[in-house]
Amino acid sequence: MISHADRCIFLHQRKCAGTAIKEAFGLRTEDADWHAYNDGALDPAFADRPRDYLVFSIVRNPWDRFVSGWKYCKSTRNRSLRQVLLDPPREGHDYRHLTRPQHEILFDADGRPVYDVLLRYESLREDFDRLCERLGRPVRPLGERNRGTHAPYREYFDDETRMLLAQRYARDIELFGYRW
Repeated sequence: MISHADRCIFLHQRKCAGTAIKEAFGLRTEDADWHAYNDGALDPAFADRPRDYLVFSIVRNPWDRFVSGWKYCKSTRNRSLRQVLLDPPREGHDYRHLTRPQHEILFDADGRPVYDVLLRYESLREDFDRLCERLGRPVRPLGERNRGTHAPYREYFDDETRMLLAQRYARDIELFGYRW
């Protein structure tokens, strides 16, 4: 997403409140700015972004994000967690919403972060308020969009699946400081 009025770019990490953020900036899905730079460092157009705009994104606990994506995606919701971890989506919508590691859109090919500000899903309200203050925009409540209904993520994992996820998302866990 790009907001010219607020001079910022949001890198939309799927299953991390992205729709609520975009709506808070007054955008609708049919707006071209809604879709701008959604894939961050993987988006070829990102290299030509306005350099004086603040770039921000959101990260989420990988175990929690995976459960949210697993229950959300049509191709996975009726499969066991173990099955999905062993044979996850490898492309398209469900790959972006479930399988793609978060760091892939947030770091360039040289391993440097492409964001200026990183919000955390676990402290989103406070982090978003600070972002709004930094941008000089009014603080607005965030709506809840695409929120799934499922048990807390820890209830879905056993020792094997917890370790399978930890292996698959080791870089995200390390870079963003998450723990089980």
